[in-house]
Amino acid sequence: MKKLYITYSAIALLLLQTALSGAIPRNVKLELDSRLIPAYRTGNLETVVFSGALIANQVGGALYGEIDTYLEEQNIGSLGSVLARARFTLLTQNRAVKPEATAKELLLTVPHFQNQVQQVIDGELRPLIMQDEAEPPATLKDLEEALWTVHIYKNDLTNLDRTAILAAQTVRTVLLSGQVKPIDRDKLSFDFVSARNQVIDENENRLDHEMALRVARVRLAKNVLDTSAELDQRLQAAFAMDQDLKIIRDFVEQQRKGLFPRVPTPNLDPIEQTVLSAERENQQLFMTANQFFTGLHWWIRGRYGKGVAANGLLKGEHVKQNPAAGFALSMPRNRTLPTDPFAEDNSERSPYVARRHENTWSWENGGISMMHGEEIDIVAESDYFY
Repeated sequence: MKKLYITYSAIALLLLQTALSGAIPRNVKLELDSRLIPAYRTGNLETVVFSGALIANQVGGALYGEIDTYLEEQNIGSLGSVLARARFTLLTQNRAVKPEATAKELLLTVPHFQNQVQQVIDGELRPLIMQDEAEPPATLKDLEEALWTVHIYKNDLTNLDRTAILAAQTVRTVLLSGQVKPIDRDKLSFDFVSARNQVIDENENRLDHEMALRVARVRLAKNVLDTSAELDQRLQAAFAMDQDLKIIRDFVEQQRKGLFPRVPTPNLDPIEQTVLSAERENQQLFMTANQFFTGLHWWIRGRYGKGVAANGLLKGEHVKQNPAAGFALSMPRNRTLPTDPFAEDNSERSPYVARRHENTWSWENGGISMMHGEEIDIVAESDYFY
């Protein structure tokens, strides 16, 4: 009798566990684990769209919530946000995306886009340096970090603006196709024109802050050159002055062509006089700074930049038709900082991946392989990215 009770308890426990973990159907769970999640982690956006659209069109109701919870446990995000980012990122690269979006998919992805726009309107995405209570940067390092966050914000706004255009086109196509139920039409009737105007307004606010920061950096850099004997500080100052003058000139030229009329125009003449005077007095310093920081910039692009194919190693077919599109790379917001490998308190060298290319190629189950047929596919896989 005791054995029977134990057996019954074990079966009951198994059934309870199955009920708790079985909310996501087995075939959907398999699709998530074997295709969507690995593709997301390796940046294979085409597969993310294919797999995500397959799941979005198969399930419905409360299952979306179960899937979102599971994906968030993997530090990925909701199905709608993953699918929206992947599809619209590919569209902004002028790449054909299959399968085409359906009404069921858009009911998941449009709210994600609406939320992003609302965050811009509410100022939630705005960098700290653009907040009213922000303290003005006091050093060249502080100014560099502030301008970097403003630059990232610029990319976010640019991508959101492009997404607004593409999302409007996608939603319009689906609405005209007759696929949308009357009850769902209101959910997709988002004012994309108003959203774009909000993004454009915020970008002009960002430009106002950026120009003010660059003018302030020119003044601070001039003071560093006049007072500091530290070579690293002088190199940073020289390069900052050179770059800021170029960017301010370019912005003023854009305003002369009618762009950004609501942004205050920097007073270019005194800035030019300050920079050109400093350059005449420190010609070798300016040349050395330009060579060093330009080389560093391209090294960082090569070290951390990711393309859109073969785990980031390749740029993609679209570059053949538009070579300029090959310049864009996906860069990490926060680069991993290496620690001293010879320090006694380090258990291992950091970062773990010494060089992304080397590690991708060196795995026994990975490397680059070419499959010949009517078209040539290049495949790069690595367990590390999973």
